[in-house]
Amino acid sequence: MHTTVDSSNRIVLPKDFSDHIPWMTGEVSLAWLFLVAPGRYRLLSDEEVQGNSHLQPVRMVVLDGKVETTTEPTYREALKDAALVARLVPVTVAHPKPGWRISLPRELDAFVPPDCNPKKISILLSLEGYWEVWYTDVLRDAVFQT
Repeated sequence: MHTTVDSSNRIVLPKDFSDHIPWMTGEVSLAWLFLVAPGRYRLLSDEEVQGNSHLQPVRMVVLDGKVETTTEPTYREALKDAALVARLVPVTVAHPKPGWRISLPRELDAFVPPDCNPKKISILLSLEGYWEVWYTDVLRDAVFQT
C-alpha cells in the first residue's frame, strides 16, 4: 500500500488493510516503530516490545525517561547497541472512523534518508510476518537493486 503522511503527520490505514493487523483493537493504543534499516521501520505492538529481551529495556527508558546505572562511568557500549534507544519510537495508533491512523512523531524527520520524500510512505507485510513502514523512495531503491 502506498500512502502519504498528512499535514498532522499521520498515516491513515484503509479498513481492509488494518483488518490484517490482529493487535489493532479498541480506540487508541500505544505501538512502536522499530528502525530496521534507514528508511525502513517495523510496526510493533506494545506487547511485542514488552516481550522482547532487547527492546523491553529500551521501552522502559523511552516511557519512564530514566534507567538505573549499572556500569562504571568509563564503560561504553558498541555504537549499534547504544543507538538502540533511538531506533525504537513510540507511536499512537487510533481508530477514528473510517479507519485506523498512525501518528508519527516529528522526531522521525531527523532520520529521513537523504534524497527521500518524507511524505511518501509504503506499508507492506515482510516475509518475517511483520507490517513495515518504508519511505517509498527507499523501497523503490531496494526493489531496483540488482
